[in-house]
Amino acid sequence: MTEEVKHPLDDVSITLEYTVKEINALLNLLGQIKFIDAVGAINSIQMQAGPQVERAREGLEAALKAVKDKKDE
Repeated sequence: MTEEVKHPLDDVSITLEYTVKEINALLNLLGQIKFIDAVGAINSIQMQAGPQVERAREGLEAALKAVKDKKDE
């Protein structure tokens, strides 16, 4: 039985920036491999991206509403 050696940096968090289009491409790639191998990464991406996309959507809706309200004045 082999024991996996843990590297001291394994648990260090890093931040990467991707567009929504790039994230969707990554999720599509992960969907092409065995579920058991991809599920952790898929869940992590969805948990981190979901709130960010929602904030972006809310900001866009607010900006569109402001433009419409200004136009209606």
